[in-house]
Amino acid sequence: MKTFKIVTYGCQINEYESEKFREFLISAGLKEVKEERDADLVLLNSCAVREKSELKLISRIGYIRKLFNKYGKPLSVVTGCVATVKEREIRRVGQKSVGLVMKGTRSLKERINELKEFIGIENVVLKPEVKGVFAYVPIIFGCNNFCTYCIVPFTKGRERSRTKEEILNEIRTLAENGTKEVVLLGQNINHYGRDIGYKDGFIELLEAVDKISGIERIRYLTPHPADFTFQDIERMRELEKLCPHFHLPVQSGNNRILKLMKRGYTREQYVSLVNHIKNLFPEASITTDIIVGFPTETDDEYLDTKRLVEEVKFDKIFLAKFSPRPGTVAAKMEGQIPEEIKKLRQNELLSIENTISLKKNRSYIGKYTEVLVETVKEGEMLGRNPQDKLVIIKGEGKHVGEFVRVKITDADMMHLRGVYE
Repeated sequence: MKTFKIVTYGCQINEYESEKFREFLISAGLKEVKEERDADLVLLNSCAVREKSELKLISRIGYIRKLFNKYGKPLSVVTGCVATVKEREIRRVGQKSVGLVMKGTRSLKERINELKEFIGIENVVLKPEVKGVFAYVPIIFGCNNFCTYCIVPFTKGRERSRTKEEILNEIRTLAENGTKEVVLLGQNINHYGRDIGYKDGFIELLEAVDKISGIERIRYLTPHPADFTFQDIERMRELEKLCPHFHLPVQSGNNRILKLMKRGYTREQYVSLVNHIKNLFPEASITTDIIVGFPTETDDEYLDTKRLVEEVKFDKIFLAKFSPRPGTVAAKMEGQIPEEIKKLRQNELLSIENTISLKKNRSYIGKYTEVLVETVKEGEMLGRNPQDKLVIIKGEGKHVGEFVRVKITDADMMHLRGVYE
């Protein structure tokens, strides 16, 4: 095998894993190509959280099979969530073009060793590429929560924390290579360290990363509201490099639905947490995840979610219609909501949130914000401010990795626009 292509579906942890697979394959002497038809091997890193991603994967495997039947290549290697629960279907659709299926419950190191054995290369010295302006760093894998709609505990396994020393060494290396911003990752990131005896593992890790020279910004995804304490928020306020952006998945604004989801908090507790954040971080942006059309959700219960959105005024919502995932409790519940009702609720919430997002973004007009430049192209610079707002800056006067003081001149629902001074 001389060439490869990697296709990634799903979350930031999958993106991190794909980068590690990429580093291994390049170090093993393979060249990365853009198109499947030019590749000897296509690695598909899959996600099963939403049915749509799963269907895209199966369709891609079918396409690769057609190429294989016509040209004798590429072979596919499938890993991640779908590989854990749908191996039989993957092999049925892909037939002889499927060379290897690596389950997402196995550690990244174990899967790289599987891949190493598959391509027949023993001695590989990893040569990590120089990282970009920001980098993802997983600190905990898997999930123990078993929310009734979520397939992650089945596809990623139980919670497994990396050691503090391993994480800090990785971040120091990133800083030495020019990375300015790190995004710490975990399905329930504030559970970090529980499984290896760290009592206050997450906040203590944040405090340690805050002291690393060269790292200028810290973000993290995704905390669970049920385990996010006021004390953690107060300690976060003392950190110099932590960005004022809080992503807190609420999922529903109705207490009966939250209980059915097995979320572990009430609407009132969630709002109290948000208010505490706003008091300590008045400049913060707050984003969330919401599911509409959970089984048995009534019109009135959906209205509770609508009222919550109007009350909290999130900067952004990642909104999904309920998608029954195989093996989960919610998939078997009676009272499944018709697709047309779910779509109506989704469209209404999106309309409300778009109005809120536009108003919040337009409040930046005439003000200054600090942007870390991530990309420079076609006469513009692109980057993010501390609140995780994407900013488009006129001109190419600065380089990737530089901080720019930007005056905001315009805004839409998704972006801020401005000029640097």
